[in-house]
Amino acid sequence: MMYIGIDDTDSKKGMCTTYIGALLARELSIMGLPRLVRLNPNIPYKTRGNAAICMRTDSVDPIPKVKEIVFENCMSGLRTNPGIVALECEKVPKIIRDFYFRACSEHVNLEDAYEIINKTGAQSFHLGNGRGLIGALASIGYLGVSTYEMIAYRKSKNYCKPRKISQESVYSMDSLFYPETFDNISLNKKRILIMPNGPDPILYAIRGTNKKSVQDAASMIKALEPVSMVQCFETNQASDDHIVEKNISQLKPYDCASIRIEVTESPRIIPGGHLIFKATDKTGSIDCAAYKKSGTLRDNLLHLLPGDILNIYGGMGKHINTFNIEKVYIISAIKKQTPDIPVCCGRKMTSDGRKSGYKCRICSKKNRKTKSKLISRQLSKGIYDADPGSRRHLSRPKFLDEYKSKK
Repeated sequence: MMYIGIDDTDSKKGMCTTYIGALLARELSIMGLPRLVRLNPNIPYKTRGNAAICMRTDSVDPIPKVKEIVFENCMSGLRTNPGIVALECEKVPKIIRDFYFRACSEHVNLEDAYEIINKTGAQSFHLGNGRGLIGALASIGYLGVSTYEMIAYRKSKNYCKPRKISQESVYSMDSLFYPETFDNISLNKKRILIMPNGPDPILYAIRGTNKKSVQDAASMIKALEPVSMVQCFETNQASDDHIVEKNISQLKPYDCASIRIEVTESPRIIPGGHLIFKATDKTGSIDCAAYKKSGTLRDNLLHLLPGDILNIYGGMGKHINTFNIEKVYIISAIKKQTPDIPVCCGRKMTSDGRKSGYKCRICSKKNRKTKSKLISRQLSKGIYDADPGSRRHLSRPKFLDEYKSKK
């Protein structure tokens, strides 16, 4: 059996790595479904969704056909550096499995990929600087199935034209198949999410928890333009495979992580609508950010108070002074108190000075006792995540675990 990984075949101007995977699935004798493998979403030179493809095949000498399809269809020359890695084995070596998790959660370099390719005896082929070999190798290391995705592809003549599907059919599909299919429409149900915006070959894509659901859901979608082919993929989407437990002092540029922190300053909204607050753990302090487009996640986090204990999930950009939040688990929220002001002569009493209690503005009666009462918090223990339209491919939505526990 041979594992074949492919990455970095598209650019902002078009093409799609999954499309090449779908073409190969029709040309080779593949075992099972092709795998759509998302990698670290923080890498600055990633392709749009940072997706690689892996498939298993028992075809005789498949490499010539793979090279032909990949290199003839890739967007080479447009800041694209396609790579192919092929490994003949019955069981994927641990060193490649470990490389997959690293490629999901941190920045890895091409030298690391070449070292593993040489150690395992894998074959590799590339154009450009070879950066696509990183994702191609990492995709071979993904073995488990988290979710499925059914993708319908367009005719090439329509690539740069507006996509045309019946929106009513999408709403009908979602009402019937949610949550076995998910992230089909926006939280307020005003926007269709299964259609991408770029000039790539995808018409629509449906994610779900099992193969039959995404296939049945796709059969309900009414395309208003020709469909060239449809392909189902196994994926690591919604797996949280990119999340590694760390503390603040361990964070590096482009890391994905979860950190247990304590809020030290109340959140504030900065120009642009993004939310920022300061937090600490035993090893340091950091600014935490929730972007405006995260929707209800940002709105919920606005109610944080100093002293709240959280696990934050997300990652770093080029600089390590701000942690970008994609999901939060509230471990404990402090009790918020407010003065319980006594009433006299039908009106609330006024302050009689610092630590001096209260006095009545009407009869001048004084009350030296000061009491406090608890205020209900708008945050409670539990998970808060981003809205469907801004959720990262790898981030696991809380409703999936809730749905799983009910089954």
